[in-house]
Amino acid sequence: MRRRSVLTSGLTLGAGLALGGIGKLRADTATSGKLAIWLGYGETAPTYQLAMPAFKQLYPNVQVELLTFDLREFEAKLAVAVPTGTGPDLLALHDFLFPRYYESGSLDAVPSDLAAVAGDAKVFDPTFTTLVTRDGKPWGVPWWTGRSALFYNLDQFKEAGLSGPPQTIAQLWEYSEKLARRGADGNLTRAGISLRLTEPSGGIQKFGYFYYQMTGQQIFEPGKQPGMVRVTLKDNLDIATQALLDHVEHLHGPKKVDDWALKHDAQGFANGAAAMFFREAWVIPFVRKNGPDIHMGVAPMPRDKAWGAFNLVEILSVNKDSPLKKAAWDLIRLLQEQKYLDNLLETSGWIPLRKDRDFSGFLAKNPEYRALMEEPAGYKQYVEAPDTAYQEVTARTGEVILAAYRDASLLGNRDAARKVILKAHDTAVPILKDAGIYEA
Repeated sequence: MRRRSVLTSGLTLGAGLALGGIGKLRADTATSGKLAIWLGYGETAPTYQLAMPAFKQLYPNVQVELLTFDLREFEAKLAVAVPTGTGPDLLALHDFLFPRYYESGSLDAVPSDLAAVAGDAKVFDPTFTTLVTRDGKPWGVPWWTGRSALFYNLDQFKEAGLSGPPQTIAQLWEYSEKLARRGADGNLTRAGISLRLTEPSGGIQKFGYFYYQMTGQQIFEPGKQPGMVRVTLKDNLDIATQALLDHVEHLHGPKKVDDWALKHDAQGFANGAAAMFFREAWVIPFVRKNGPDIHMGVAPMPRDKAWGAFNLVEILSVNKDSPLKKAAWDLIRLLQEQKYLDNLLETSGWIPLRKDRDFSGFLAKNPEYRALMEEPAGYKQYVEAPDTAYQEVTARTGEVILAAYRDASLLGNRDAARKVILKAHDTAVPILKDAGIYEA
């Protein structure tokens, strides 16, 4: 078992307390047992740990067991445990997992006070409220987002004579060519931009970052009914083809700006082996730790036809089979407080979603986060279409796109690139149809 850790809390404290947003309550000494929490993003565990003393004041006879797992292991364990009536009491669900557990009837109804908060546009952007809403009511509380941004190396930009981040997709490619560096043998020693060249689901997602700006739609667009999915590649065939040709052109030939032999993603950026890349908010603490000499800039996504940021959202729900549902919901209430949201932001880099909390002090000390937390006018937040076939459909279509990246014969070959996009479309549709969630 990888990246597994355990926190067991057994403190017994006094009888009365005041907990800000969850009000003045007396300790519940009658409720006892073990409240289990599993996390696929272990970097958020410190926030739960920080909340334990206050939670123990509320429930002195409830023991909390907090387990963290590798993300894929977490997903597999949930899939086995929850349908059998076991598994964790508090469900920390990524947005692409949420539909599976809603559809299986595994989620407890959100208490009315939290439902009112989750549905309040002054508290949460409606984009995130819609994500958790079915039949007019929420089945979870949005907690944090991993919003996308452009990360860029300030020193390397200065060396290349670039005064600021690219504003458009066309400018992004232009800058990447200026920033790439080659050795005496002609091989790249530094990527102008680190593209997602491995792991199919991540590959289609990052290709989708370009696609969204160029089309104003996602590859997998939410349908009219929650949980349904449209595939938009045929609707935007010419633009999708151009997006693929842009990638191939910058992976082969004279405009090459990235290579499979280089260090990639956040590690490549932290090592100075990439001048730019797209990723989510967690990159900031990662680079601070793993590349302390890197002077990092963070900018909103460059625009084209559209302008917006992808959001990976964590949702807090409760297992309907939990014997400690009330305690689990009270812990979720506690985690909405400013103190714990501040800690979440500072320790994990994930961005709290509540609009009614004040993070101005944090931003004054951490200006890199402004591009992720302060939205310029016209900048749209979007989420992937969460669906019960998410993992299969993104992996299979991602395999098509990543294979095309390696195919140098596609260079300048629009007809062949169109066939690749059609193949990706035709790969996705049967998977969604088999899952009963395809919307034409």
